[in-house]
Amino acid sequence: MEKLSKLLTDYIVKKNTISETDYEIYKYGFLIGIELLTCMVICYILAIKMQMFWECTAFFLLFFSLRSLVGGLHMNSFKVCFLCSCLVVFFTLSMIKYFPISKEFSLVISVFEIIILYYMKPVENINRPVNEKEKNVFSNRIRQTLIIITFSVCFFYLANILKYLVTIVYTLGIIIISMILGKAKNQIERCRG
Repeated sequence: MEKLSKLLTDYIVKKNTISETDYEIYKYGFLIGIELLTCMVICYILAIKMQMFWECTAFFLLFFSLRSLVGGLHMNSFKVCFLCSCLVVFFTLSMIKYFPISKEFSLVISVFEIIILYYMKPVENINRPVNEKEKNVFSNRIRQTLIIITFSVCFFYLANILKYLVTIVYTLGIIIISMILGKAKNQIERCRG
């Protein structure tokens, strides 16, 4: 993947699309994009084999829209991140498929999770501190996203679409666990360094 990102970056430098000074930034961006795409393709293959394409899509929509704002656990290497990401998606889809929960219980749990996410502080990446202005922007976006999620929960509850309601419950749970683990990892790394 490193070679492919270098090849793509070399190509756009040769086409004079970017300057040489931006080389490393673009190379890193391509690398992250390729890694993310690879992970998503593998996860969708798993989802299709489990006959859960739409649940996987709902998981990704919710996970990426919220996790990009609240942060969470970050692994130190792509291989570990890739493996953990695929396992989390497989685990979540398995929970949705084999351990469905009632409509009423899903509603109660999802409301509880939304409240937790509302009051939990986002996990800052230890390599990129966030200033006060950025924190305010993230807070507003988190609130907006949680409002959309709340309306989605109400819609799926009233429309009796249990599979998406359960998907929200398990996905929010995974995000909360990731945030807790991310905070713990940051604390450990601060103590070491």
